Amino acid sequence: MVKDILVINPGSTTTKIGMYREGDFVFQETITHNPDVILELGSIPNQLDYRVKVINQVLINKEYDIKNIDAIVGRGGMIVGLLGGGYEVNEKLYEALKSPDNPQHASSLGGMIAFEIGRELGVPAYIYDSPMGCELMDIAKVTGLKGYERYGAYHVLNAKAQGRNYADSVGAKYEDLNLIVAHMGGGITVTAHKNGKIIDGLSYDDGPMSPERTGGMPLLLWNQVCFNLAHNKENAEKLICGKGGLYSYLGVTDCRQVEKLISEGNEEAKLVYEAMAYQVAKSIAQLTVPLEGKIDGIILTGGAANSKKLTANVTKYAQHVGKIIVLPGEDELLALAKGTYRIITGEEKAHIF
Repeated sequence: MVKDILVINPGSTTTKIGMYREGDFVFQETITHNPDVILELGSIPNQLDYRVKVINQVLINKEYDIKNIDAIVGRGGMIVGLLGGGYEVNEKLYEALKSPDNPQHASSLGGMIAFEIGRELGVPAYIYDSPMGCELMDIAKVTGLKGYERYGAYHVLNAKAQGRNYADSVGAKYEDLNLIVAHMGGGITVTAHKNGKIIDGLSYDDGPMSPERTGGMPLLLWNQVCFNLAHNKENAEKLICGKGGLYSYLGVTDCRQVEKLISEGNEEAKLVYEAMAYQVAKSIAQLTVPLEGKIDGIILTGGAANSKKLTANVTKYAQHVGKIIVLPGEDELLALAKGTYRIITGEEKAHIF
């Protein structure tokens, strides 16, 4: 009999946790951290002990009996080469998550925290649908420059969860559908799903621009940016992710603020906002290629999918590709919990790193 699953989703200055039991959450909590404490701790691994301590204190405050925990799952795993689905966090994966050789991202703390608490309690720890958890086709990895290979870095967790949600709604199995999923938030990624796997996709560095990211730019133009504006690697990365997209044009990243500007007659805001939708639609059309034109549905999801103006513009430019389904928002805690539940009940098998 499955008891409880502790779910952990770390962000840059928050840690969301939930206790999942028999298809629902007993409780959920968003822990907001002092930005000065996070800044002082510095690197992602240096935050580990602090975040474990804070989570344990929440469980104490709720008078929760930790003996009821059967498994722990954390979001994350920014490691090139991971597959979709779940991984049990062993010593090797734990060290890889901590390693500076892999991208340092707050989400990777999820697996580290799960491992530390799981080791203390003697229960298994998992990560599920890592941002790099995909199975790109070999042909999709070729870049055009020998020695450099494309790897997937997408909103895998929510994209696949929404794929499952849509499949359930039409009485089908997710693994039997060919889907294109556009996750639209602060960053935008578009992915092609076949046989329950992400076989190709477009991310914030080669796909559409987003509220705060440039998306793919022509290389000769980017060459000018690097020499004229960026001057160093750190500045270039900030332009790619953080100061690009809508922010670079309008100084805001919230779609509601952009729509307010449009309602006030700001023509640049109107053009740029529609251009973002246009680029999403172009990415959707591009990903018909790996699916060989056989499309069962196109899902628009993420926080920005709450914008009817944005989804209407994407639909205008992409409706010829196939049926468009709008499933706004995301529920990453629930997706992590359900994935782990499938593992510990034997419906799925966890990968070993």
